[in-house]
Amino acid sequence: MQFMILARYTQDVVKTILEDPQAVIARDEHAFKFYGALGGTVVNYWFTRDIEYNFAVVVDFPDAEAAHAAVLTGYSTGAFEEGKVIPLASPEEMVGALKRAAPAVELFFPPQPTTAD
Repeated sequence: MQFMILARYTQDVVKTILEDPQAVIARDEHAFKFYGALGGTVVNYWFTRDIEYNFAVVVDFPDAEAAHAAVLTGYSTGAFEEGKVIPLASPEEMVGALKRAAPAVELFFPPQPTTAD
């Protein structure tokens, strides 16, 4: 299962990498080992040009629990202020979900006003 993790560094972490920009690159190997310790493999990662999140990483985890453990660990260190874990779906999985949803379309309707007697 692939997950995208978005996170924003704390002020202390931003200060550290401003003082030593190479610290970001030096940490890559550590991050790969960290995700690997939870059964994950980094697919790719990026730094964002955004204020809301500082980086995005896509990790292939064996299950949702491993992804949850990764995020909890990150928060526990105080390195991140905010983040999101987004489960990703392959095109094939999306097609499967659409096919599974098709029969339910006829049954689903939004709430309707009730009529007063």
